[in-house]
Amino acid sequence: MDEKAKVSQVWGKRSAEFYAELENQPVQVSVSNGKNFKGTLIGVDVYDILIRQETGLELLLPKGNIVYIHRASS
Repeated sequence: MDEKAKVSQVWGKRSAEFYAELENQPVQVSVSNGKNFKGTLIGVDVYDILIRQETGLELLLPKGNIVYIHRASS
């Protein structure tokens, strides 16, 4: 089988790259219970993300509960 015939299991932007681009940026996070959180993305590890809200409150959100995350308008 030649290289072109192989189908890649991973393509496009990877999640680590996505999160790296959002570092220290305002984000909006929607979680599985329907709540939405807005803050600055200040940390990411294998299982969690950490955002700091405008009040200074830091929230640790498990990635397994995240429905979506996107850059928020500032």
